[in-house]
Amino acid sequence: MRSNAIICILNNQVPLLAQPQPAPCRYSLEDLRQLGRRHHVHYSLIGAQHEDNPCVMQGYINEQETSLGMTLVSSQVQTFQGYQAQSFTSPSLTMIVLLEGQAQLAGPASITLTPGHGAILLSQEGPGQTARHHAHHNLRGLNLSIGNIDDLADEHLADQLRGNLQRRSAYAQRWTIPARLQQGLQALACEQSQGCLQRLLREGLALQLLAHGLSAIGTHERDAPSLNPRDRALLERVRDYLHQEPGAEHSLHQLAQLACMSPSSLRQKFQQAYGVSVMGYLRQRRMELARQYLEQGWRVQDAAHYVGYRHASNFATAYRHHFGVSPRESI
Repeated sequence: MRSNAIICILNNQVPLLAQPQPAPCRYSLEDLRQLGRRHHVHYSLIGAQHEDNPCVMQGYINEQETSLGMTLVSSQVQTFQGYQAQSFTSPSLTMIVLLEGQAQLAGPASITLTPGHGAILLSQEGPGQTARHHAHHNLRGLNLSIGNIDDLADEHLADQLRGNLQRRSAYAQRWTIPARLQQGLQALACEQSQGCLQRLLREGLALQLLAHGLSAIGTHERDAPSLNPRDRALLERVRDYLHQEPGAEHSLHQLAQLACMSPSSLRQKFQQAYGVSVMGYLRQRRMELARQYLEQGWRVQDAAHYVGYRHASNFATAYRHHFGVSPRESI
């Protein structure tokens, strides 16, 4: 059984069952790499490395194999170093939930996760995602994965997932976690006890998460009309243009002309194809590029100008909103 052990994260809540919390653990880069070897994930630091084996984070990381054959990883940490986790192989299904903090997923899908949101990833084969996390954040989150459908103990669930994969070789969707589920997930993420009752509660919430996630896939596809090959090619043209020219001045009207669509059609179809709005994708691209420049030692003013911001103050506001830290904290 493989799992995509990309660590996501959040904030203190009431535990599932009140029991003394163990002392937090300190995780060095080598500790994370040992974890990664069990899950086919490579951990590396973002930016310059000044120690051979630095402490990357402090907190709790819990792994649990459910009776159905799924892997559940919950984490609650404070990061000291920026790091990324790159998955070498894709599980058949991965569900990532972020309850507090921020994470960027890159690879077959580019998704920015903010509190209360998650990502659903389906894949038959090929490379997995890369998740990036930044230094000096308090993060908490959950990762539910199914490495091999044939290992599932529930044959009805296995058949449903096979049906999903037959209709698409790969699928990625950002989704909003239902409010009625978030409270239980918050408690699950911060619960560190390992007793029998805690394990049962974790397994029950994992099943709820799975059910809601699979339901979201169906709802997303039923509500949106299918895109024809011409639409997809035109949307790809727009996305490539935004990726290559993030610092240019863009308007929805101008981009709609490039896509040979009306502005409203472009807005709706781009969201459907990529799970993010047109201007949301542009902001993600600008912020990711700016962060790379800052980590390379660029001045804030220069990075802001290069990614399309005339005023450093507007850039700083957008950067803090996107990453949760100021640009100067990324230098």
